[in-house]
Amino acid sequence: MFEEVDYGYRRENALVAELNGKVVGHLHVVLRKVYLGLSQVDVCGVANVATHPDFRGRGIATSLMESALELCRERGLSIASLLTSYGGDGYRVYRRLGFANTTFLNVYVGARDAVERFLEAGGRLNLDVEEVGEFNLDVVMQLHEQWGREVNLAVWRPREYWVGKVLQRFFMYSFFYDRSEASLRLLFKDSSKPVGYSLAFDPSLATRSYFPRNVGVVLEAVATDELYLEEVVRETLRRLMDRGLKLFRLYLPAAGTYSNLSKYFEEFKGPLLMDYVIDLRKLLDGMRVELSRRAERVSGSTSVAIRSPFGCVSLHLSHGYVEVSPECSGESTIEFTRDGLVKAIYGIRSLNEIVDLNYVERLNASPKTVRELGKVLDKRVAYIPRIDQW
Repeated sequence: MFEEVDYGYRRENALVAELNGKVVGHLHVVLRKVYLGLSQVDVCGVANVATHPDFRGRGIATSLMESALELCRERGLSIASLLTSYGGDGYRVYRRLGFANTTFLNVYVGARDAVERFLEAGGRLNLDVEEVGEFNLDVVMQLHEQWGREVNLAVWRPREYWVGKVLQRFFMYSFFYDRSEASLRLLFKDSSKPVGYSLAFDPSLATRSYFPRNVGVVLEAVATDELYLEEVVRETLRRLMDRGLKLFRLYLPAAGTYSNLSKYFEEFKGPLLMDYVIDLRKLLDGMRVELSRRAERVSGSTSVAIRSPFGCVSLHLSHGYVEVSPECSGESTIEFTRDGLVKAIYGIRSLNEIVDLNYVERLNASPKTVRELGKVLDKRVAYIPRIDQW
């Protein structure tokens, strides 16, 4: 069933470990295409890593992960990625293998009184609201694509993905779904102009107990600007409250236009995103359209060698143009830690923040070079919606 609705799932990408004919561990490689501004990058997502409790501590998870990375290389992918809890047994395995700590995903939590304060704080924009269905799905897809260009790591979704995972069934996570009647799928318009959409889940109508039955869940809220976004979130929560739900979780970014939510809701860290760069040159080449767009702010020309435990390349920058070269040479050098490199590429931190927070091992570049590189490796909102996570 998963293969029918999600382009990222393939039966042949499921790996198992056997001992004396018994399955003692498994994982699944999920292929994802993510937005990085105007570029799209293929990510090799590692999911469902598990070892039988009676066989832990024998290197089974490590062997599976090594096989997964080799599979990613064979597929020609430039980066492997996974989500895990911080500090656990799996985390320690991934760090030993060389995975970087990229960022935590965020969840806002609020009881009814917090939601009521949020509802009272805003003025109504009197937006028109309609259910999302086949007839208006193309409009929602356009809003999602526009949002993806602004939010790094948002996942590309073809139409069949939307139909299978949002309309026919409703996925509240990559591997967990319920009937569509337990969902709330809303499209918002201002004088017939589409301005946002939301996807939410009502566990009280679900057939499975994935969330507590009194918890309303906002999985996505997307809008064309901040004022519309607040109204999208308000109306979605208002409808969940009208169903008698008591507690609310909002799986939304903790940055950009979403930051205002922290005035009303408690913020908690969700899973940790970790990444392993398989081919640094290929990864940056895949981002060239977006990097060149950012380089329109670059004045003059400059070159800098980018070093890290994941390898070394040279970036040649000029106005509106970026070239990635395997010859790692030049007078200017920035040597990142593995965490620092991924944070810089995904825009989790600005280049100045990365330097200040000691994610750089060595810096041999003029302030002007650092400033110009910072225009290309700039800070952006990064988030992976739950429906797409691996």
